[in-house]
Amino acid sequence: MDHFPPSDWVDFVRGVLPPSQSALMNTHLAQGCRECLKTSATWNLVLDLSAREASRQPPADAVHIAKAAYVPAQPERWLPTVAEFARLIFDSSRQTSAAMVRSHLPSSRLFLHEAEPFTIDLRLDSDPLRQRISLMGQVLNSKEPEEHTNRIDVVLLSGERTVKKTSANSAGEFDLEFTPENNLQLFINIRGQRAIGIVLPDMNIAADAAEAGS
Repeated sequence: MDHFPPSDWVDFVRGVLPPSQSALMNTHLAQGCRECLKTSATWNLVLDLSAREASRQPPADAVHIAKAAYVPAQPERWLPTVAEFARLIFDSSRQTSAAMVRSHLPSSRLFLHEAEPFTIDLRLDSDPLRQRISLMGQVLNSKEPEEHTNRIDVVLLSGERTVKKTSANSAGEFDLEFTPENNLQLFINIRGQRAIGIVLPDMNIAADAAEAGS
């Protein structure tokens, strides 16, 4: 008894053969060819499993964690595509204070961002004389505040250009110093868990210096 090749059985179970060819193969199966019955059953199983897999999608959180855990040796190029951007929940510049008090304080802003379960505290201090910005921050797990990690990468980007990068200590603390510019983004890669992005405010230190001297 002649057998049909495996490629024909693949098309048979997919239902893409011409009717005449399909009828011949159905007749062949009805004659009880064990080898072809086994081949047909195998490809039917493969088709069924493929259809099931196509409907299965991993949770978005799991995808973020996996991507953050396997960022390559130069992660800054990939962080903008895998990071979840944090929500700003506090900005000290929006708080009203007396003009006399403001004039005697250094130019600084405090921020609090949230990307559950993490919160990120930031402090930006500008130094008009040196034309520098000092950024200090801390990453905290609001659900497990006592949990410390030393696997946090901190990267400051301007577009695709790396401005500065460092690592947080075991308490989640980090600091950076850089020349002020606009369109800066801060990325925090908590290895094995997730990457978090923060859009920093535009910085015009020259205007700050002029205001301080007025």
